[in-house]
Amino acid sequence: MRYVFSSSQMRQIDKFTIESLGISAQVLMEVAGARCADFIKQNCAEALAKGVAILCGRGNNGGDGYVIARHLYDFCPNLAILSIGDSEMSPETAHNRELCQKLGILIEDVDENPDAGHQLVYWLKPLGIIIDAVFGIGFHGLLPDFTKMILERYKMYPSLKIAIDIPSGLDADTGTGYCLKADYTLAIEELKYAHLLEGSRSCCGKVIAIPIGIPQSYKEDAHCYHVTECHLPKRYEDAHKGSFGRVIIIGGSIGYLGSVSLAATAALKSGAGLIYLYTRKEIYPYYANLADEIMVHPIPKSGKQGLPDPQQVREFIKKADAIAIGCGLGLDAYALSLLKVILSESKVPTVVDADALTLISQHPELKQYLSQGNFLLTPHKGEFCRLAGIDMKELDQDTMKALKDYQAIVECPILLKSHTSIYLDNDNTAFLSSGNDALATGGSGDLLAGIISSFAAQGLGLDDAATAASLLMGQTAERLSKKQQSFSLTPSDIIAHLGDKDA
Repeated sequence: MRYVFSSSQMRQIDKFTIESLGISAQVLMEVAGARCADFIKQNCAEALAKGVAILCGRGNNGGDGYVIARHLYDFCPNLAILSIGDSEMSPETAHNRELCQKLGILIEDVDENPDAGHQLVYWLKPLGIIIDAVFGIGFHGLLPDFTKMILERYKMYPSLKIAIDIPSGLDADTGTGYCLKADYTLAIEELKYAHLLEGSRSCCGKVIAIPIGIPQSYKEDAHCYHVTECHLPKRYEDAHKGSFGRVIIIGGSIGYLGSVSLAATAALKSGAGLIYLYTRKEIYPYYANLADEIMVHPIPKSGKQGLPDPQQVREFIKKADAIAIGCGLGLDAYALSLLKVILSESKVPTVVDADALTLISQHPELKQYLSQGNFLLTPHKGEFCRLAGIDMKELDQDTMKALKDYQAIVECPILLKSHTSIYLDNDNTAFLSSGNDALATGGSGDLLAGIISSFAAQGLGLDDAATAASLLMGQTAERLSKKQQSFSLTPSDIIAHLGDKDA
């Protein structure tokens, strides 16, 4: 688990380190550049021998590039710096540029003048490594056209591309922008949002955190993490079926019969002690032979309209340690009536998924129930946009802002399911990046809802249940993809292998 920072948080921590420890910005830059150079020497030796071009901007990211040049120069005589831009340099960057000049390192200056293209004849050719140190995490907006042209030219070459802190042109907070796609991104001290967000994660290649000596105690107020270790509920040899909780899965409708069965089977396979599936009376026979271990019940009806009997629903949910509702639930009056009872009466951890989310978006008055602390919303991006009343473009432009804004309204934990899933509650944020394209199929969300409810019934808090379930499902998909093509994997395959221990 590593911290993940916004650009402003990282700058504040840098500033606090300088002021509280008396370490100068120059020293931090020296450490950052030296440790990036060490990584390159240790991991990219073959490419290093073929020559290096370092693209340096005028700010502190460019300063890191100049430090890297000094530390690589003895190992790669065919090394030179392309200095981009004509704005004033930061003092630390200017100092390190001067040191490179004293060593005799070749530096070619190019500005934003379109007529400066003749200066690039030597530079725009294949080399072993291209190091991108033009813009850092303070960059916002659009790349200057001239800088973009340089990056586009280098994009064509097979050189190993290494970005310092973040690929130049990406917004560190939103992940938006044009950049030179990196093979490695050397994140200074800790990860930033854009290293993990769906739209920019692939642009960063393999992200390596490069520590520069900032004390861990200076970061503890962040409460935002990249979680990679799956901590499962504890098991005990002397346990019995009641020790691992009772899960109630509620859902199913004509045309969507399989969703709730996937959720229930996943809850069973992920360790819950007792699994109950409650569904509409007219489709109840479909689930009769689902699994011997799953207890299937029809939901009692009342009144002429044939809606769920509220009192009977209150009674059967009393035995639950966790609930999942929404998988294949439907969007009719029956589904709405059932959801209202669950939201108003549930006192245990409750996963609200799929059709239940759409019903909340259609009936905003249901949001009043969500802030009592026991509900978890698990939308994919489309469902989240409906909940928040925004379009996909707005979500993609600033995912973290959209999530935080909506979470502040409902005061309810949210797990946004995507290539990188994000868990967010009142106190903590977790980025979860396990999984692959094997999960890009109908039913994956249903089995995730089942696993989360199972883990919650076994005693994990909703935050830990959501992160552990997401990681377990993703890691299982990754493991199975080593044995067969990912396109052939189904949610049922993943359920069957949730507990595998083999690599």
